[in-house]
Amino acid sequence: HIAERPHGSAADRARKQLKSNVVLGGGKVVNPVKGHKHEYTIIYLHGCGCHAAQYLEDGWNLPWTGQDRLPGLRAVLPEGPSIMQKWGENETSWHTYATRRENRVGEFESLNATRERLARIVYSEVSRLSGHGDRVFLGGASQGCTVALDTYLRQVGRLLLGGFVGSVGFMPGDHQGFRGSTQALERLIDDESLRERPVWLQCATDDERLVPWRKAVKPSLIRPSGRLPGLYIKEVSGRGHILGEWEGEFMHEFLKQHARFDE
Repeated sequence: HIAERPHGSAADRARKQLKSNVVLGGGKVVNPVKGHKHEYTIIYLHGCGCHAAQYLEDGWNLPWTGQDRLPGLRAVLPEGPSIMQKWGENETSWHTYATRRENRVGEFESLNATRERLARIVYSEVSRLSGHGDRVFLGGASQGCTVALDTYLRQVGRLLLGGFVGSVGFMPGDHQGFRGSTQALERLIDDESLRERPVWLQCATDDERLVPWRKAVKPSLIRPSGRLPGLYIKEVSGRGHILGEWEGEFMHEFLKQHARFDE
């Protein structure tokens, strides 16, 4: 477990809050409902061209908003940096792309900067829960799903994280520019104490353009298939890449099974 640090002075707390805001990059945090203790955290990443603030809207049936909100859940929603892509468009993105028509990472430095930033966020949230990494989940949508899963694979063995839930992404691998993620996946598969932890992916089988099921997602699942007991794939169709409230409902289903709230 990670040792809990003393709270310190008001000035210390203010400096930590400022540092946290910088790491989140203008992202959003939804704390537990007032009067309820902090029991779990989910760190959730938006997709390319999207924003953290979009995950504050009630209509998506998210676990941290609306009537079905889980009162003991803290949601950490980082904002991706604004990046100039090779084709001349500036957009929020967790890394550059090799080309406009594929999901392969472009400049590795852009991904590595995101990895370092997310590692600090994850460490901070585990510390906030007094070292209970099993109470911290990662997730995301589209590009955010794949990048968050990359971080989960790299950090689960170090921080004993609780699991992963994401939609319309793919399993990251070295061949897609996620250097070291293939080895990280193999380490997880070989770890008898961690490989049972849930890795849930909701995949749109009728997505033929943004994160294509046949060309990108399905091939990425060959390596862990039958070897990672915690892996659960939910195949959906009818909406293409944009799942709407299905995304939130999938998270609710995940948390219902893998989080044990006291209240």
